Amino acid sequence: MTVAKRLVAFYLVAIGIVVAVSFILTPVYNDGTIDYPVWRILNWFMVAAALAILVVGFRRRRDPERADVSAVEYLRGSFAYYGAIVLVMLMLWEWYWTLNPSSESGDAVTAHLIYFPLVNALFVVLALANGRYLWNEAGGSSD
Repeated sequence: MTVAKRLVAFYLVAIGIVVAVSFILTPVYNDGTIDYPVWRILNWFMVAAALAILVVGFRRRRDPERADVSAVEYLRGSFAYYGAIVLVMLMLWEWYWTLNPSSESGDAVTAHLIYFPLVNALFVVLALANGRYLWNEAGGSSD
């Protein structure tokens, strides 16, 4: 189980870093069109990671039911769980539009400009935080 946790933790941290770098560099390499080929590929990896984040968040939220959990760990678990729910909802809602390019109109393109930066930023924070948590949990560390 430790190896599986470490692999998932590595995946979450790696995809979090890739998304952060791509998010920052998108204005540099984009040619001004609304087609983002890098993100079309990256979104598949993000969806898999978002579902893993949701599972980890659920485990963390359920875990603080123990009596010896501090208030800080309880808040971390709550943020991980509810943040993952918001992330998955927004990401899948936005991703639907990219999977159906014929359904994109002016309003959908505007929604991409508003929601995808929010999804990407929330994804990076949750992926890195949950990756760190899993890595530490696999090593037996509490923080």
